[in-house]
Amino acid sequence: MPAFALSRRMRPALFAGPVFAIFLSANLVNLGNLGFNVLFSRWMGPALFGQLATLLTLFLAVMGVLGALQLAISQRIAADPDQGEALLAKLARLSQRGLVIGFAALPVLIGGTLAVNLGPGLGLDRPLLPLLLLCLPFALPLALARGVVTGRLDAHRVIVSAQVEMWVRLIGSALTWQAGLGLPGVTATIALSVLAGWLPLRTAVGPTGITEATVPTAATAGLFLAALPFAVLQAGQIILMDGDVILAQRLLGSEEAGYVAALGLFQRIQFFGCFSLAAILLPVVAAEVSAGRNPLKAARPVFALYAAVTALLIGLACVAPGPVLTLLVGPAFLPAVPYLPVISAAAGAFTLSYLLATYLAALGDRSGIWAIALACPVQIIVLALLSDSLGTLIGAKLLCQLVLVASLLFRAARRSLSTPTPSPQPLNA
Repeated sequence: MPAFALSRRMRPALFAGPVFAIFLSANLVNLGNLGFNVLFSRWMGPALFGQLATLLTLFLAVMGVLGALQLAISQRIAADPDQGEALLAKLARLSQRGLVIGFAALPVLIGGTLAVNLGPGLGLDRPLLPLLLLCLPFALPLALARGVVTGRLDAHRVIVSAQVEMWVRLIGSALTWQAGLGLPGVTATIALSVLAGWLPLRTAVGPTGITEATVPTAATAGLFLAALPFAVLQAGQIILMDGDVILAQRLLGSEEAGYVAALGLFQRIQFFGCFSLAAILLPVVAAEVSAGRNPLKAARPVFALYAAVTALLIGLACVAPGPVLTLLVGPAFLPAVPYLPVISAAAGAFTLSYLLATYLAALGDRSGIWAIALACPVQIIVLALLSDSLGTLIGAKLLCQLVLVASLLFRAARRSLSTPTPSPQPLNA
């Protein structure tokens, strides 16, 4: 029996196999990203590494917002695994269009960024942003395919795609740097790693011979509307986690911006150590709600893994901040050591907020997503007004994250004590 066909009947214990496998794979990816940053922080130094951090923030923003479709699709497939060909036909056509439109739009977007000097306005050398845009044609197909395999809990394909993408990015970037291609070569490799991640999944969305009559335009529009709340969640994640990296380029000097980038690396490792749990949490809880069972039983292993990872990383940041930061980015970033425990606590708080918002969304409650959206302008304003130094910037960020997570804990506790709300119905053909 296919793995996805079990989701209406399986008990939470049956999720343990694929859940834990995907979790381990995600943390191997996280380890690869750690190796990436360990290498390049030492090779580049604070100022150039600050540019790389800005590029990675923009890259994660693009991939994160498109990843909203992944979350929406995984929720629909988990809630009704029998919908089969209808949804896959929609996704196949959307994937084809994404490739065609992405390639067609690429010259226009690259020309536009060069014409308005958008890259230099963000503190980047002129060719870097156009090179990063090379990921766009493959970003949408990758998000669609990962939504399908995650909704089915097809651990094998999820893992292969993630590992291929990570190793191409790590090894390819190291080779281009050592070949003397500099930051432009690294940027192009980061962009093209999206293609590497998509190739193992290119057949996941079904047949390619889809006619216009098979997939109504309204159905495709409905899929984007279903993904809109998740797009807000992904955009909020980028702003709340990494917005201070871009702000530091404007508010602080280049050296301090590099220190913020180093601290941002640690919080990114901490967040992405648990990020895969959100992608699993949504279909698992949606399946339990659809079957009329208690969603907390499905969610409990996910939150237990979050607690274990977060406690370990916050403990390391508090007990040995100097060795941890030196291991990550080298001794040039040691002035940022006093702020590592603070940024780790902020990352732990936001990661829990993100998981709680995903849990609420699986219950049919979007209030957690809107809370994260509201927190974005609040945090930006607070940081802009209070951040006259590195210490005040990091402290203000922690305060904002503690307020956010406290509100979401209260909301999730109330909803968990009430009758579960059925998750949204699958998109009709």
